[in-house]
Amino acid sequence: MKRILLLSACALLLASCNNRAKAPELKDRTDSLSWAYGQNIADALKKGYFNELDADLILQSAQYTLNGGKEQPMSPDEIIEALNYIMAMYSVGAQQTSNQTQQEVDAAQAEYFKKLEQENSNVKRHPAGFYYEVLREGKGPKAKYAQRIKFDYRSFVMLTGEAYDQTYGKREPILHVVGEPMFPGLIEAFQLMNAGSIYRFYFPYQLAFGVKGSGNIPGYTPFIYEIELHELYEN
Repeated sequence: MKRILLLSACALLLASCNNRAKAPELKDRTDSLSWAYGQNIADALKKGYFNELDADLILQSAQYTLNGGKEQPMSPDEIIEALNYIMAMYSVGAQQTSNQTQQEVDAAQAEYFKKLEQENSNVKRHPAGFYYEVLREGKGPKAKYAQRIKFDYRSFVMLTGEAYDQTYGKREPILHVVGEPMFPGLIEAFQLMNAGSIYRFYFPYQLAFGVKGSGNIPGYTPFIYEIELHELYEN
């Protein structure tokens, strides 16, 4: 693991010296895993988590070791101690970045909700902390927790308005059970809706994908969902 860390950092530092370098073709899972590992280290380096490291010495160390150098300037215990310190530096830097992001997004979404309430009289605030508006009220029964439902949706990144995903024109309406699995805001949201309704929901990140995100959705991302609830099914 220590060797992989050094080699990945070495390769990525070399790549950073040539912004015109072309990314290689990834041919198999080993290639994909290797690239993902290297990119993760590069992102950490670019974010300044390892400001105390000397790029030239990283390259020299990797080359010397790969060439079979025996007279290492550090003992194995010293190497372990140094690597532990690097990981501690990474954790501190990552936490600082996370805290800063949280503060910025908290302020941005608070301002968004304030403006939303001022400009849209149809918007209501749910006790759970999200906002919603009724685009069409259905006449069917109201959805319940653990009930099987059928629905379509569109989703948008709330702070930018960027379209993210939808079922319309892409796939069949979704059959799902309320709460299995589902982020917290959606669990409450579906239970507001009657069959035949179309609602628009504004979810803060705390009630969407949280601080960790999901897949290609980064943490601290508030979302808008437009949901059309078609049918409910008895369990």
